Amino acid sequence: MFQSIWTIVVMLAFFGVIAWAYDKKRKATFNNAANSLIDDDDSILRSNNNV
Repeated sequence: MFQSIWTIVVMLAFFGVIAWAYDKKRKATFNNAANSLIDDDDSILRSNNNV
């Protein structure tokens, strides 16, 4: 009995995380996080040149 309840709780949590990740309100946040790795940050480049 406990195992079946635990399975349902874990499945609901899993689908909750999936729904949160694919929510349209989060798209801009995730795009900014993904693009932050490849965006050039000129302030870092300038500070490295002054050393």
